[in-house]
Amino acid sequence: MRTKPSLLLLLILVLQVGVALAKDTQNAVLAEVKGDVLLFQGDRYLPVQAGQRVADGDRLMIMEGAEVKVVFDSGCEVVWKGAKIVDIDAKNCPTLAGLWIPCMGGAAAGTDDVAIILTQVAGSVLVKRDGQYHVGKEGEVLKDGDELKVEGKAEVNYQGACSVLYEGEKSVTVDKDSCPIAEVKKLKGAAFADEGQGFKPVAEGAKLKNGTRLEVPEKAHVEISYFNGCDEAWDGHEIVAIDAEKCPLAAAAPIGNCTPAIFGGMTEADVITFIGTGVVLGLIPGKNTPTPQPPPPISP
Repeated sequence: MRTKPSLLLLLILVLQVGVALAKDTQNAVLAEVKGDVLLFQGDRYLPVQAGQRVADGDRLMIMEGAEVKVVFDSGCEVVWKGAKIVDIDAKNCPTLAGLWIPCMGGAAAGTDDVAIILTQVAGSVLVKRDGQYHVGKEGEVLKDGDELKVEGKAEVNYQGACSVLYEGEKSVTVDKDSCPIAEVKKLKGAAFADEGQGFKPVAEGAKLKNGTRLEVPEKAHVEISYFNGCDEAWDGHEIVAIDAEKCPLAAAAPIGNCTPAIFGGMTEADVITFIGTGVVLGLIPGKNTPTPQPPPPISP
């Protein structure tokens, strides 16, 4: 009479097959990693290291100022610079520029899927949500309004748009409006910005947060470029508020299920279609390549 394999033996066989399949599907290596690059692994983003193997469909979040070189087993190489989100895809190497749909203002209304990530933890960091504390972990996705009790160091990243570092002993509230939403593109004369701590001089290139009050003195001229593609300009004497929602936008309809976040550092080569309040990134078209259809919305 035959004896049936034990449950433990079956489990071991299943695990071995799973490991073998995982090795077979991995088709690229992160040859070089500079700065902060995170890999999405089902429920959280975790830091990567040079030499780590990845597979088609793996998603990388490349922070502002970071860079990663991916070498596929086919020999194709591609270098991505932040800030952007990319999906590993050997078939489209090296033309894959990135997949991400941002939106702001009206398009973001009613959504709460901004990826706010606890990217660095040192010492004790507790997260309070719905009245209960739990221990914060690197790579954990936070929610707008979460409270952080920090005794050491905690770095919070807002979808690659910016990072905020909290050090020492303090309690802070996670705020999705922590990142700038606009930039001073042109300035003639002097201008002053107030982000809640009084008016201070600003210069060309200065980044401004939502709700910032901007004073434009007489004979001064200021041009603001919002990261959603909208522009505004003022001539003194005026005091105005930075607000992407009131800025006149293109007449395109908002994209459903877009990711309400801002990525700086995008290049013109990355941009395929500019749609109202969002930018769709995808394959870089060649000279005779028809404009591809925008990819489906992504919200990691």
